[in-house]
Amino acid sequence: MIRKVQPIVTIILGAAIYAFGLTYFVVPHHLFEGGATGITLITYYLFKIPMSLMNLLINIPLFILAWKIFGPKTLYSSILGTVALSGWLAVFEHIPLRFDLQDDLIIVALVAGVLLGVGLGIIFNAGGTTGGSDIVARILNKYTNISIGKLLFSLDFVILMLILIIFQDLRLVTYTLLFDFIISRVIDLIGEGGYAGKGFMIITQYPDELAKMINEELCRGVTFISGQGYYTKKDLKIIYCIVGRSEIVKLKDMIYRLDPQAFITITEAHEILGEGFTFKRNIIQKS
Repeated sequence: MIRKVQPIVTIILGAAIYAFGLTYFVVPHHLFEGGATGITLITYYLFKIPMSLMNLLINIPLFILAWKIFGPKTLYSSILGTVALSGWLAVFEHIPLRFDLQDDLIIVALVAGVLLGVGLGIIFNAGGTTGGSDIVARILNKYTNISIGKLLFSLDFVILMLILIIFQDLRLVTYTLLFDFIISRVIDLIGEGGYAGKGFMIITQYPDELAKMINEELCRGVTFISGQGYYTKKDLKIIYCIVGRSEIVKLKDMIYRLDPQAFITITEAHEILGEGFTFKRNIIQKS
């Protein structure tokens, strides 16, 4: 029961930290963001549409589309993250609070970057997202040969260029790039969810069963590596697979459920090229 509730509480906490940084540090100093949050900020600055409302209006059609393409199973955590973010934004919008940083935008960018990075890092580690660009990138990745990482960068870049065209303030966009960089570094430091992916090396009593679960539940490829135990001289099937940052906790939980005694090593995967990340499955099959 605790294992089921903990990710929910963690995602809600991460959303609270992210919304806090957005409301009290990004908005008062008219900074921006990439992705769906960037669109939310544009509409708030121009038309004073509440961010809590706009966040939902942007994500609802995206979730409906993703629901039809991917099915409901992979979207629950993302929906929770999006709803939690809008909920916290609605709360903070009614709580007047001001931090006197003497309009020093470097300090503002640093504080905002740390808060948003911590919030997103916590959400990613719990297997969730805040919707928006993540959903769009997953949909585009399904129908193109472009990796999710490159798609996310492209979407953020397009939004920032749109912001530059609308507001014509290169100074604020530059500070936005600074705190976006800080966000990415903080997410890296949060832990397992911080990198583009992780490589799992798994020794288990049930390699075939686990491989099937990984393939069916995470839609990730699995490689068997032949090995032999030094002491037992027993032949082993060692599982090797790469997963995305939001799938790390799911895979750990999957292994724990099947074999609590499994031996696992996790390595950083900074650049991932191949099926499921940069190549489409159906193109590989046709070739």
